Amino acid sequence: MQKTKKINLKKIYSLIKSAQKILITTHENPDGDGLGAIISLGMGLRQLGKKVVLYTKDPVPQMYRFLPGQSQIKHKLGLKEKYDLTLLVDLSELQRVSPVVEKHKGLGMTLCIDHHANASPNTDYSFCLPKQSSAGEIVYKILLGLSVQINKSMATNLYTAIATDTGSFKYSNTNKETFLIAAKLVELGVDVWDVALNCFETYSRARMELLKLCMKTMQIHPKGKMAWIVLKKKDFKQTKTRSEDAEGFINYPRSIEGVEIALLFKEKEAKKYKVSLRSKKYVDVAKIARLFEGGGHKRASGCTMEGSLEEVKSKIFKAILKKI
Repeated sequence: MQKTKKINLKKIYSLIKSAQKILITTHENPDGDGLGAIISLGMGLRQLGKKVVLYTKDPVPQMYRFLPGQSQIKHKLGLKEKYDLTLLVDLSELQRVSPVVEKHKGLGMTLCIDHHANASPNTDYSFCLPKQSSAGEIVYKILLGLSVQINKSMATNLYTAIATDTGSFKYSNTNKETFLIAAKLVELGVDVWDVALNCFETYSRARMELLKLCMKTMQIHPKGKMAWIVLKKKDFKQTKTRSEDAEGFINYPRSIEGVEIALLFKEKEAKKYKVSLRSKKYVDVAKIARLFEGGGHKRASGCTMEGSLEEVKSKIFKAILKKI
């Protein structure tokens, strides 16, 4: 892993101003924060005359296809393309973008723009503001510093980024500044109900069928402070759904009275699981995730573990029970 240099906003402005062709990307299985942040950043840099390419390995989830400019995101990246600067937003690890980006030789200088306190960057530069609610908030600050004119389309993307990563402004990462920024974006013409309707109020029938299967797996530990759900590959196949359709499922076990930690075990392939962790008040799940080479926020983290479901459960439950 290469040595990463932490930089300030002034250096970011310098890197952007000196670059002509810029690649902007976010993590695989992109969420509202990653998508809203990269789309708005791309729009802003184009205002400055930059040639911008937006890329995500996976397609834009249906719920975010209302975002202005999302159709400009590419999902294939030529290895022969050369960039002056690559901006990795809402993450810090090249491998979390795609294998193509990880082995790409023409990325130019690489800079991660992130808000995950426990990130382990393997880029040239890193700009991390863990006190910000979302990558959207950070991009908002960057755009203001570049004297970019934030229009309604950019505001809609930024507002969506913030709203989704704060759980509609109810998670513990929400603070006074979050509301102040959101208010400024609304003043620029954001249709708050349209964002809410797409992100929080509209789900496919297939998703509901997946939820039914998932809820049947819910279990609560005898101590009462931990609950979990499981999704297998066959569940997605049976309901003709994708991983993105399970967004928010983990909130059901977390909402149980007395539960401090909730988990979602999502089968990626045989003997390999993506484990999502959420906590309510006092357990730092990022510390638990890091034990298994994962990471994230204090109240929302994840990791990937190998082994049978029972083996994975046994390992992570052992670590959790020491905390609760």
